Amino acid sequence: MKLWIKIVLLNIVIVVTLGILIGMAIREVVINSMRAELTRQGESIAKNLSSRIADPILIDDFYNAQEAIEDVRGAEHDIEYVFVTNKDGHLFAHTFKNGHPPDMLNWNPVANRPISIQLLDTEKGFIRDIGMKIFAGMNPELHIGIKEERVTQTLNRIRNLVITLTIVVTLIGTVFSCSLSRFITKPLYRLVDFTHSLSRGEFGKRIESSSKDEIGELSETFNNLSHELKLYRERMEESYKQMLRTEKLTALGRLSAGLAHEIRNPLTSIKVLFQTFKDNPALTKEDMRVVLSAVEQMDDLLTKFLRFAKSDEFNLSDVYINSLIKQDLNLIQFQVKTQPIKINMELTKLPPVKADKAMIQQALLNLILNATEAMPDGGLLTIRSRLDNGYVTVDINDTGAGIPAEIRDKIFDPFFTTKSDGTGLGLSIVYNIMAIHNGEVAFNSNGEGTTFTLKLPVNV
Repeated sequence: MKLWIKIVLLNIVIVVTLGILIGMAIREVVINSMRAELTRQGESIAKNLSSRIADPILIDDFYNAQEAIEDVRGAEHDIEYVFVTNKDGHLFAHTFKNGHPPDMLNWNPVANRPISIQLLDTEKGFIRDIGMKIFAGMNPELHIGIKEERVTQTLNRIRNLVITLTIVVTLIGTVFSCSLSRFITKPLYRLVDFTHSLSRGEFGKRIESSSKDEIGELSETFNNLSHELKLYRERMEESYKQMLRTEKLTALGRLSAGLAHEIRNPLTSIKVLFQTFKDNPALTKEDMRVVLSAVEQMDDLLTKFLRFAKSDEFNLSDVYINSLIKQDLNLIQFQVKTQPIKINMELTKLPPVKADKAMIQQALLNLILNATEAMPDGGLLTIRSRLDNGYVTVDINDTGAGIPAEIRDKIFDPFFTTKSDGTGLGLSIVYNIMAIHNGEVAFNSNGEGTTFTLKLPVNV
């Protein structure tokens, strides 16, 4: 749930709760106040009426007593009934039109008290019965029933007013809270977007904030963090490039030693032939073929060496492996057409890796070419890509004869080859390219084909 929605809902809950509490408080105050006023009114009427009907009660003058209570009943709107008892405690006069209730004398017995007030719950609503002795220590009693209709009506009006005010205040509060929540959440959303950009590696950005409150302080903290991350990344990239240079120099050293050794053989052949030429100037075509073959062998060695060592700079960028695989397959289309080789690609969506594009493409191409050369009579070339525990992984599988067990521990050695026309640098170059990228190259050969696996860390 969005933060601004939570703020609005919280405001509504607070307003409604306050409305209910205020309404209950007002109701309680009004009820107590109005009931107290009705009680005072009833007591005043009862005292005045008691004085008026005292003499008729003593002389059993029913008509004057009835007239007096009828007058009071008609003059006061809040009075529901009036009745009096005689000296014997029996009903003497009353204002009930359709006969009196049989148990009314038990509603509010005064007994020995000068006055008694009892709240009655009747079918006509709440009635406050005020009973008092007409004569102290004697039976005659006067009872006046005060209706609480006015109280109920007032409470209903208060309830409606409170509900209306609550709705109005809720609407106003909702509009206000929406504005307030947007005012509060807008910079927070900017911070959220900013953190997303940081998670994507977009360091160096800044959040524009002119406020001096906690949000402003947080924005400035994020800006400092972004700047520090940018500097850290630059230092890491420089360190990584330096590491790559160091690793490549080490690899070049190993390759150079092997290169010097391998060049020595064709140079020896050329030297012997030219030594022979010095003694016998006539060279045969076969002699010239041997010289030419030796020169081509040295040229091939030097070309591959220089291709690997042509620059001490590494062009690091986001490299998409699937795209390189497709490009390499396009490069070997002609060779594949000359052999009955089927190609099966099982490529999954992959994130980019931070690497030198040309080097990784060269490594993939070397393995793909090796796979096709392992199937001179045709077969199936399968290339799979996947994401495996933070590594972009590529499997290159052929259905050739496999790698003999006795040479499996030598295939990555520089200048080791089983091909009559090979240089032995292909797999060694692949191995060194993966090493300087903090990656891995491995193989599995079971006699029914070979699978080479390349692994590169995601965004090293």
